[in-house]
Amino acid sequence: MDGITAGALSRELHDRLTDSLVDRIAMTDRHTLVLHLYSQKEGRRALMLGANPSRPVFALIRGSGPSGLTTPPSFVMFLRKHLRRARLKEVSSPPGERIIHFLFHAIDELGDERKLKLIFECMPRTTNLIVVNEQNVILNALRHIDQSINRTREVLPAHPYSAPPKQNRRSVTDCLSMSHHELFAQAKQGDRVSHVAFRTITGFSPILGVEAAYRAELQPDRLFSLLSESERMRLADALKSICREIQDCSFAPAIYLTAPIESKENEQITAHVIPLTHLPYKKSFDYLTDALSEHNTYMYKRDAFLRLQISLTKRIGEHIKRTARKRELHADDVAEGKTAELDKLKGELILAYIYMIPGGAHKIVLDNYYEPGEKVLCELDPTLSPADNAARYFRRAKRNERRLTVASKLLERDLEELLWLDSLAVAVRRAESYDDLLAIDHEYSVKTACSPKTSRDTECPEDAESPGKPASKSRRRGKTYAESRRKSNKGKAGEAPAPPRSFMSSDGFVIFAGRNNFQNESLLRQARKDDWWFHVRHMPGSHVIIATEGKDVPATTFTEAAGIAVWYSGAGRTGGPAEVDYCRVRDVKKPAGALPGRVIYSQYKTIYALPLDPAHLRQTPQP
Repeated sequence: MDGITAGALSRELHDRLTDSLVDRIAMTDRHTLVLHLYSQKEGRRALMLGANPSRPVFALIRGSGPSGLTTPPSFVMFLRKHLRRARLKEVSSPPGERIIHFLFHAIDELGDERKLKLIFECMPRTTNLIVVNEQNVILNALRHIDQSINRTREVLPAHPYSAPPKQNRRSVTDCLSMSHHELFAQAKQGDRVSHVAFRTITGFSPILGVEAAYRAELQPDRLFSLLSESERMRLADALKSICREIQDCSFAPAIYLTAPIESKENEQITAHVIPLTHLPYKKSFDYLTDALSEHNTYMYKRDAFLRLQISLTKRIGEHIKRTARKRELHADDVAEGKTAELDKLKGELILAYIYMIPGGAHKIVLDNYYEPGEKVLCELDPTLSPADNAARYFRRAKRNERRLTVASKLLERDLEELLWLDSLAVAVRRAESYDDLLAIDHEYSVKTACSPKTSRDTECPEDAESPGKPASKSRRRGKTYAESRRKSNKGKAGEAPAPPRSFMSSDGFVIFAGRNNFQNESLLRQARKDDWWFHVRHMPGSHVIIATEGKDVPATTFTEAAGIAVWYSGAGRTGGPAEVDYCRVRDVKKPAGALPGRVIYSQYKTIYALPLDPAHLRQTPQP
């Protein structure tokens, strides 16, 4: 939100919310204040002012709005004391500044009327909510700023309020009366056309600079110093046309998109009050508050999606690195354990030829009586007798046999875990909504809750915390995944994420696709034995099931289900066809103790299918 949008927003809020009564005050998080207002003209409205330094947000919601924190912060308690049952009398904004003033008339403890102003500074990094009295003295602020943070502008109680420094730019009114020489007198060498345009007028944002260049039929990235006199005049005229629209309040609130509204792939670019002719796709609104509310909601969900996606990618990637390192160590142990047979052979040969071995020898070559003509080199400890050297080889062979047994099991477990982590990594990349990521996060949290922090040979924290009897059977055999999951799922029944995806095929059959491995298992358990199961061959991905309901499935539905399986797999969404195995659900089994999503199947067929975006299929009500 730039200064032009903030000015238009303050005018609209003044017209719509003047004389509204403050009914309730809450905070949904430590950055977002919600004022519940009531007026006879507008009814109940929830005014949300988000002071998050990374992205300030604004929203005006019809009705009661979201609920607040159970334990109200001190700033909320202060506002409840001074603004409860107050009336909003005026909403204003300094010209071109991203600051909105809300003037309230409240009643103090003595019953006298008192004027308080809530100042919403919605600039990134320095955004804040400040309460001042009639003498312009700060009573409180959401974020206190002292000299250690800003030496020139403190925001502390009992300090006089000083507005942020003004921009060294032309005002909208001055722009209309200036020549192009005066307008661009402060342009620097090397500046781009769009940069010069938006840095000239107070309140302009970079996107308005691009709009001015577009209206002047100039390339936004072109160097301003290379413009001719006529081109500079065209740019000045374009800026004046925008300023004239601002002065005349010729506003057209809209959200601008990357594709038509009906397209499933469109994304929101920005919301603005000035018509942006260089952006062809838009969604118009009657009120700027509605446009900003919808856009900010979209940006909040998108940012939350990206944050969780990045977090999951980082956590799973680090887990993959750790598991790959363990796999290498266990593979080395397996390789060393395989020398047990050779050590045992050397011990037997030393005993067989003990009469030929001189005392103090360092090594000797003996005939292998198991393989005539083959020689075996046996290294000896000169301080030991031949019989003791043979015993030393037998001890080493026994130790390596134990190492091979244990390391083989651990290596198999590492390979299973890597396959499971790869499936999660693919699911994160293929996630389309926040619910998809929540399902993956739920699976990862449940599984990793059973992973030990200190011991790599046990499966659950209980083993590491409770040592038990030395060499007890429970410690030697460990716990299966099923046992671990039963313990980790205690008390988690209410934390289940969104249900599996479901679509309606062109022939009217319901097609299910799991969001994570837990849902893949759930789909298999709930499916009928004669339903069809699909999965991309030798790649991680979603399990896809066609609910047949006892009917014959046409070839079109088979093709769509196979395409959906490719779409939600590691085969990619823009590549060529992939091999998809499919069979009846009765032929799909899960091995005992296997990790989530691991199945074996038989009586299957293979089909080549291209990735199919299921967006064009109608989504069914969630089961």
